[in-house]
Amino acid sequence: MDPSVPKISYDALQKRQESLKLKVTTEFQRNGKAFPRVNAMLKDSTERILRGTGVIVPAGDDGAGTIEVTVNNIADIGAAAAKGAGVGLTFGLAGTTVMDNYELTVSVNINGKTFTHTAIKHAIYSAIGNTSLPPGIEGLPTNVAFERALEQMLLKAIVDMQKSGELAMMPVRVDSIPYAMNRLPSMFR
Repeated sequence: MDPSVPKISYDALQKRQESLKLKVTTEFQRNGKAFPRVNAMLKDSTERILRGTGVIVPAGDDGAGTIEVTVNNIADIGAAAAKGAGVGLTFGLAGTTVMDNYELTVSVNINGKTFTHTAIKHAIYSAIGNTSLPPGIEGLPTNVAFERALEQMLLKAIVDMQKSGELAMMPVRVDSIPYAMNRLPSMFR
């Protein structure tokens, strides 16, 4: 993972007394085009990370709104292929490092209001062949590195939304939650 990106912990978030229940949709893209092979893993990881925040929890259609998460892998496929071919020609004796750049876009819709945060960036380095990673970069399996990068991008988005006031203890309209009436004492129904 890119060591120049500041790390954000779950402790940086302002916990809510009651988490926002939002329907989660995700899309993985490569160079701006849908790349559906990664969608299931992206959705699972996104929901796991959101549950851990204490701010947003995944919900079905009965949620108070929606959160859309799009991750775009900005890749120079030609350069990566050329580097890979060079490593292959030397049977791995000459190695190289490839960097995959990611951009996250998060769009939240609550109570008829939509706010979007874009261009939240991170990167993952991959060592191919006989080479080492740049200083300060921890070696991880690709899927673990991607999940950690996703976690950092999502946490940054939520912190930014809280700082801007968009998610700062935002109330949820009672009438937006179908089961809310069942939770009120009978004299108020």
